[in-house]
Amino acid sequence: MQPKRYLQLLFLLLFFVINSFLTAQVVLVPLNDKVYDFLEELEIKGLASRYFIGSKPLSRKQVLDYLLKAAHSPNFKNLSQLEKNKYEKYLKKLSPEKKLWHGTDDFVNIGEEIFKKLTDYEIDISVTKKDSAWHSYSLPFEFYRNKSYLQLNPIAKAKYVINSSDSSYFDENQSLLTGGGRIFGYLGDHIGFGFRAVNNRVDANEFDFKKFDCNEQGIGSLVTRGTYYDEIDAYISLSSEYADLVLGKFSNYWGTGKSGSVTISNRAPSYPQIMLRTGFSNWLNFVYFHGWLESNLQDDSTSYTFQDGDQTFYRKFYKQKYIAAHRLEIAPWENFKFAFSEMLYYGETDPKMIYFIPVMFFWSAQHQTNDQDNEELGFDVEWIPTDFCKLYGSMIIDDIRLTKIFDEDESLNYLGYQVGTKLVEPLMPNLNMQIEYTHINPWVYTHKFPINRATTDDYLMGFWSGQNSDNLFLEMNYDLDSRQNISLAFSHYRKGAQDSTYKQYECPPSEKFMFGHQYTRNSVNLQYTRELFEYLTASVGLKFQNINVNEDNIEKAEQGIYVNPVYYKNDFDRYSASISFTYGL
Repeated sequence: MQPKRYLQLLFLLLFFVINSFLTAQVVLVPLNDKVYDFLEELEIKGLASRYFIGSKPLSRKQVLDYLLKAAHSPNFKNLSQLEKNKYEKYLKKLSPEKKLWHGTDDFVNIGEEIFKKLTDYEIDISVTKKDSAWHSYSLPFEFYRNKSYLQLNPIAKAKYVINSSDSSYFDENQSLLTGGGRIFGYLGDHIGFGFRAVNNRVDANEFDFKKFDCNEQGIGSLVTRGTYYDEIDAYISLSSEYADLVLGKFSNYWGTGKSGSVTISNRAPSYPQIMLRTGFSNWLNFVYFHGWLESNLQDDSTSYTFQDGDQTFYRKFYKQKYIAAHRLEIAPWENFKFAFSEMLYYGETDPKMIYFIPVMFFWSAQHQTNDQDNEELGFDVEWIPTDFCKLYGSMIIDDIRLTKIFDEDESLNYLGYQVGTKLVEPLMPNLNMQIEYTHINPWVYTHKFPINRATTDDYLMGFWSGQNSDNLFLEMNYDLDSRQNISLAFSHYRKGAQDSTYKQYECPPSEKFMFGHQYTRNSVNLQYTRELFEYLTASVGLKFQNINVNEDNIEKAEQGIYVNPVYYKNDFDRYSASISFTYGL
């Protein structure tokens, strides 16, 4: 039987098995939602424990459960008025789930009783029991029908950036216009779904258009200046009491890092995938997904030309590429968690059935495929020693020789790591701080076979800076009130070169960390954000960048000796001022 037929039968089997004992459906919370930061702050302050927010996205139901879990804590009454306002705001956004899953307002009344019991603060999180119709004069558009719910919200963004630089290439101003919408909801007791589609028009130089050299999510294609690109996420979900199954196109983020993740990040554009999430208990969580990636490597065996009259057309086909990944999270104590992850990249073949077994050890599975694939291992740890501090660390292992790990002449330790701490109100109320350092050794994320590199659409699946780099990140966030925020961030970033991949397997290694150092960039970013109305936000920012280029490597890079692109040809400073308005993002 062909592999594709196996997959079809697998999906059909999963559908019938899960459909037989469905309970509540899944709608995913976007990765950029501020509720994730709020949940982390509640956990650090000791209001709840064992929050598994290290493998995002979470479902709206899971976020709701975490919020209500915090309300049961005796420390809940110690929250400031600002924090209670934020709590109410996030809780009200989840009112559709309260209505659908409980059918009456009993669940809502329980939530209100929690507040009245622990505090003198009263809230209104009630929802109507009656079916509602469309209201064209209010946003978002909502519609209830028995046990079904649909919400539609427009998405819009306008941003303008004024740049000033002593380098003409980086002196050009930028503008961004975004328009689209987001739909999500539930169809009875069986189906949850979500859809987000936006179209973007950008006027900027090629460097800024493609979002090189930053931690923002990349775009799927590079076209001419001043044109458009789109972003689409879509999924459908089935759930049971024990597991959630999601089929769709969206992004994942594994880890607790703020400046990026060393294992699975949202640096790359979203990709089609099958995701399975199970929660065995409040101390054990498991996530698996298999994704279809974009290799951008042409397949000459299937590409062809054809003639139509006087015109000749050339049709390109690209090599298939995939990722299989799973993550096991364990919380043996209330203030301590750790996680183990495996990521495996493969391609130039049909999907392999062995990588569709969620509990399979991929390290062993690739041995059965003659070691033609590329496996990475990830480890994460979180510890909350006090009620205002969290310490965390992550490591990715791309290649390692355990027997010679400490031998400098014979070790092949292609490792990356990240360490950091988050401080909640360490100096004054409403002020949070985060310090984070990320170090990626040479040849992490790379492979001798280009199809197996940890990329999709030429963007890294892991940390945005790539191999042979490090980044020191510091940030302070101050909430003026529940609608206003000021943030100040600093980054010290160094980037080295990447030589030909044949040196990746030399023993002893001929190159050390930061070989062929190309440039150092220091950045300071000041941002003021205000929520004008619900879903409508305005932001004003000031940014300074100082780039110091290692001139000794510029000539080598231009000769192609170092294959890692050098975008900075000389030292320069850049000053930027920005203003933006967003709705629905």
